[in-house]
Formats: sequence, structure tokens, C-alpha cells
Amino acid sequence: MLFAMTCPVCRKPVEPVAVALTSKIVGPNATEVLCLACLAAKFKTTEERLLDAARRYRDGGCVRFKGLPL
Repeated sequence: MLFAMTCPVCRKPVEPVAVALTSKIVGPNATEVLCLACLAAKFKTTEERLLDAARRYRDGGCVRFKGLPL
């Protein structure tokens, strides 16, 4: 069953790519999942840089990013 996740910081829906990035960068045992904008703010970067990283992970064969629209 799929359900919508909400960012605990801004209350916006969490994008699938943000879930994958959290799992990859923070770790699979992360206790919270932030939306892309809040994740970028947390790591003092931009959303575009996070999306570039996600593309590299996908192109490198990481299954967390397989099939995600980037």
C-alpha cells in the first residue's frame, strides 16, 4: 500500500527522489524524511545539486533511483 509522506519541517509532500536520497545519503535507518527543498537546506546545498547527485546514482546503477523521474 502506498501512502503520501509529509515533510516534518514544511508539511509539503515528500518526493520519491527525496526518499531515495535520504536513504542513500543519511542511511536506510533515517528517522525522518525531508522534502527536497528541506533536504537541500539541511545539507547547505541546492535542490539542483541534489538532483544531479540522484542522476549520478541512477546512472551508476543504484536501484534506489531506478525508474524515478529526475
